[in-house]
Amino acid sequence: MPENETAVREKKNILVTGAGGFLGYHTANFFCEHGHQVDGIDLHFPQKNNGLQPSFTLREHDFRDWSRTEKALAGKEVVFHLASAHLQISLDEKEYWDVNVHSLRTLLEKAYQAGVARFIHISSVGVYGRLSEIPATETTPCHPQSIYGETKLAGEKEVIDFCNSVGMNYVILRPAWVYGSGCPRTAKLHRMLQKRRFIMIGKGGNKRHPMYIRDMLESFRLAMERPEAVGELVIIGGEEIVTTRELVDTFCQVLGLPAPLLTIPYPIGVFLAASAEVLFSALGKEPPISRRTLEFFNTDNGFDISRSKKVLDFIPHYTLQQGLEDYKNSISTP
Repeated sequence: MPENETAVREKKNILVTGAGGFLGYHTANFFCEHGHQVDGIDLHFPQKNNGLQPSFTLREHDFRDWSRTEKALAGKEVVFHLASAHLQISLDEKEYWDVNVHSLRTLLEKAYQAGVARFIHISSVGVYGRLSEIPATETTPCHPQSIYGETKLAGEKEVIDFCNSVGMNYVILRPAWVYGSGCPRTAKLHRMLQKRRFIMIGKGGNKRHPMYIRDMLESFRLAMERPEAVGELVIIGGEEIVTTRELVDTFCQVLGLPAPLLTIPYPIGVFLAASAEVLFSALGKEPPISRRTLEFFNTDNGFDISRSKKVLDFIPHYTLQQGLEDYKNSISTP
């Protein structure tokens, strides 16, 4: 068979939910660049994303607007479901449950009715909560410590139960700490260090498991293409597990930023976070620091990625330093 005919047969018609967010925006563009037809759904899309212009079809609406989502699903072979309630402190818990759990059954039903061949659900390592042992694996018990982690874990069960009941192919991925251009957490850490406003809360000895966005996208491609991925739940992460202090030090080294000026004891950080939540809630605004964001300083994240290597044949290519060097180049390019 001619090479160009093979390439045509390999092209997919893909729907990405949450395509206005960091991961979703990169995902939709990534698959377009690889010759696939991609539609992206989200409530809104960024005016610009560090020079990354959307090459996919934008559908600006809530994925729970079912009549419009049905139209978007028509002819789709693969769904990447990234839409979720995530870090909004002021968001009502009911909305977390509706977006991350209860809406999944309807989305899955409509995807199945549309003939979707593979449903790829993006979960989170946030389902684990505090880890008692590192590295954790896919079989490590989950004890989520936030409404986000709790609802993401419940969402996984919705996907597994539905897909097993109707014989629909699915893959569930649990990404570690993904960073890169367009990531609000990456940009915030960069900005706070640059302006010398970053405060290390505690000693910074807790573990982080970073993964660069380009590696994450490669794992998405493999989850879509590999037959061995069907019916699997897989952790995706980089090769390195580092401490929070090592993470911050590498940011400073690679990006030419000043080292943090201030370190405060963790109990004081908890008091400041709780106070900020009360104050900013009264103002109807998101607090600059919260008890949930303190997970960056007090939660250990370190995972065994051997299953992703076996099931997906996934090999991370970027160390933390290499990823940050690529990030630096991407944000400095006009």
